Order: sequence, then structure tokens, then C-alpha cells
Amino acid sequence: MKKGKGKKRENKIIVVAPSYMSKDPYQIDPIADWTWRKYESSHVVSIEEFITTYKKRHFFVGTDSQNYPKSKKCVFTSVLIAYDYDEEAQQGHGATVIRYVDKRPLIPVSALSSRLTVEAQRSIEICKLLEDKLLELSVEDGVSSDKMYTRNIKGVTIDVNDDIKYKSGRYKDMLVGLILGHGYNAMCKPDAWASSSVADRKC
Repeated sequence: MKKGKGKKRENKIIVVAPSYMSKDPYQIDPIADWTWRKYESSHVVSIEEFITTYKKRHFFVGTDSQNYPKSKKCVFTSVLIAYDYDEEAQQGHGATVIRYVDKRPLIPVSALSSRLTVEAQRSIEICKLLEDKLLELSVEDGVSSDKMYTRNIKGVTIDVNDDIKYKSGRYKDMLVGLILGHGYNAMCKPDAWASSSVADRKC
């Protein structure tokens, strides 16, 4: 009795799309769900504990993003910087930084204004949380109104150029207005170091 030839087994390759591909590139998750990490490591930190620890320092906020066409993703990186600055001596003594990285589907290059707006909106959300926490700490510590910790929020840096000959410069007034409208100081290039240098390194 001849043995029948068995059918060859087909090795099926199942491709699972990365979880970020199902996200809306323009949507921002509730900040309470953001996972913050130390700048130079993957160690998870609490943003509220960070603010409490460094409440007397100067705070700067920045967000940058980078498109990766091959993997069809856009990476947003936000940073909260606690800058140790001696106001009397007018001298800085370094800074401590935490970061939040969020991957989203690719945003077309043609939608630069939308991408920059999302960057600014992410930074504003951080400032809102920062302001609320610093106000709470000021009340707990019995700080006088002229010395509230909220005065330590020094600025939101936005990665746009001051010169309109650059593409990002076309949206400067719009983005600055958005940030000022929420009551925060806006800082553009060449002073946008928190976004264009610090956040940019982790995109």
C-alpha cells in the first residue's frame, strides 16, 4: 500500500501592526495616563513627585516631534525641565529633566502646521498640571501671594523659527498666540532650547 504524499505545511507569517498605528495622530491622551521617565534612562518617575521635589526651581516645558517614513510613525517627545537657578547670583547650576515619549501614525509633511499645533497643545497640558500642582504646594507651604511657586513657570519653548523664510516661521504668530492665550510665556528659536535641543534628542 502506497503511502499518500502529505500536504506541505505552509508557514504563515502573521504581521501584527504596532499599537500606535491605531491611534489618532492629532489626539492627546489624558496627561494622567502619560508615563514619565528620567531623561537618560527608562526609569519611571511620578511627575507630581518631581514637581514637589523641585518646586523652587525654574520650570521650562518643551515638545518636539519627528516623522519616520519607513516605519510610518511620528514620535512626540515632551520634556519638563527643572532648572536650578540662583536668582541672587544670576547663575545656573544645571537642571533635572523628565520626558514623555508618545508614538503616533505618520503625520504628512504637508501638515506641518497641525503637527506644530499638537506639539504646543501637549506642552500646554503639561503647564496646566504644573501650575495646579505648584499652586497646591504654595497653599500647603503658606507661601505669600508674591512668592507663589507658580511664578517659577518660566516658559514654553516652541520649535519654530523667528524668520518667516523658514516654513515653521509662518506659524510663529499662531503658536505664540495659542500659548499666550493660556497664560504662559512662549519662547521661539533661538531660545527654544527645551524643544529643539533637549526634547529633540529623544525623538
